[in-house]
Amino acid sequence: MRTKSLALVFLLAVVGLGAGSGQWHQVDQIMREKLGLTQKILEAVVTSHWSDLEAGARDLEDLTKEPAWQVLKAPEYAAHSNAFRETVRALHAAAATRDLEATPKAYIAVTLSCVDCHRYLARSRIADR
Repeated sequence: MRTKSLALVFLLAVVGLGAGSGQWHQVDQIMREKLGLTQKILEAVVTSHWSDLEAGARDLEDLTKEPAWQVLKAPEYAAHSNAFRETVRALHAAAATRDLEATPKAYIAVTLSCVDCHRYLARSRIADR
């Protein structure tokens, strides 16, 4: 339920930033894919399944290169997107070195980066009213 609420807030924020209906659908799809990847990454973090963790981090980084990821053109979104990419790179580096302390912290940083961006988008929606 919480995930659906966050997704709804995000989607409303996207509409508020002027994304067209086709763009809205693209963003929704890519965010759902991001959510699925991060859930798989969490499982790999908890189980210390390093190969899955590295693959998941690589997949998540590749996802940020997709055209649908770039749909929103606001400079603040670009800054949040770049910050997210950096946290994903740190997660990948921690996984590659099998760092048992840095890996869960890097995963938390990835999650917080998502939350920060979604909060920004929600505030933007409210400010535009």
